Amino acid sequence: MKILTMLVIALTLVACGSDDSAEVEEAAPTVGKEIADDYNRAMDQARAVEEQAMEQKRKIDEALKQAEGN
Repeated sequence: MKILTMLVIALTLVACGSDDSAEVEEAAPTVGKEIADDYNRAMDQARAVEEQAMEQKRKIDEALKQAEGN
């Protein structure tokens, strides 16, 4: 019975707690945000370069298949 009472009290306190999600949106950007943004930008550029390289490889493979077929 004690455990059930403690559980009810704990759940009540949790339910009455404030919602911090609104505060998170209004918070100032963190110190590492610029670094993270630069990193993400560099990763996006690397993915774009990789896509270009893979497209060129596909074209070369297709040309080789056509050349072997003739």
